[in-house]
Amino acid sequence: MKRSLPSLMLAGGLTLATPALAGELLHWQDNSLTYLYGENFQRLNFNEEEQRTQTTLTFEHASGWVWGDVFYFLDYVRADNLQSRGSFANGSFRQHEKNSFYYMEFSPRVSLSWLTGLDLSAGPLKDVKAAFTLEKGDGGPGTENYLYGIGLDWDVPGFAFLQTNLYRVKINNQVFFADQDSNGYATQLTIAGAYPFAIGDQDFVVDGFIDWRSPSDEAGTQTSVGSSIQIKWDAGKQLFGEARRLYVGTELNMWHNKYGVKPVDGSTDGFHQTAVQALVKYHF
Repeated sequence: MKRSLPSLMLAGGLTLATPALAGELLHWQDNSLTYLYGENFQRLNFNEEEQRTQTTLTFEHASGWVWGDVFYFLDYVRADNLQSRGSFANGSFRQHEKNSFYYMEFSPRVSLSWLTGLDLSAGPLKDVKAAFTLEKGDGGPGTENYLYGIGLDWDVPGFAFLQTNLYRVKINNQVFFADQDSNGYATQLTIAGAYPFAIGDQDFVVDGFIDWRSPSDEAGTQTSVGSSIQIKWDAGKQLFGEARRLYVGTELNMWHNKYGVKPVDGSTDGFHQTAVQALVKYHF
């Protein structure tokens, strides 16, 4: 649940289409690499002293198709942390050094207008989509979650894109401060958008997402809210005359009850995080 900026650092002129490759099916695509470095990340150990620095390298792909859209990203994370997992209650508690891990999400959405042949737009509503996401990683709670639901694309003045996705979440193999292997179900609402603006001849964009996830009695998790908001300056336009190619800026990564879990020692009700990162992003 780290990031689900679905389909669209792309829609609304934030990226370049590729007409030569489009043909009958592919309308556009965008690929990018991002370097992030920040601190104050919550490692989900016993106390506030466990908040550390983190370096992340992210590959992102987004594409628009005649049938819908696809968003995919892969994070490789370097973090100086001692990772705790399991529970004292069932004898599964263990700690080990784990200074790198990966996390990925794959999110295809199918247009129901395309699927049914009906125009489902109405007022500011552009389209309705069947939305799916696979979350998988080997850090944090050892995530492997399956999400399925409905996505809505909105036409809002000033926004390059704005979408809402409501998911049913199948939680799998979440063994993190739990008394047993925790499988269960939850509901998630994801809001994602991008808002470009200019100050004089300088171009900027604010984009990101907010995830709200309900508690799951079966998985032993509580309500959580996570978000990542990026504020970026179009450096490539000013430095090299190439717009929408090279961005620099910052990302604010925030959590209330990170991953919905509690510490094994009961020292707090949940883990909270406000991490600020420096950012460099290149589209190719």
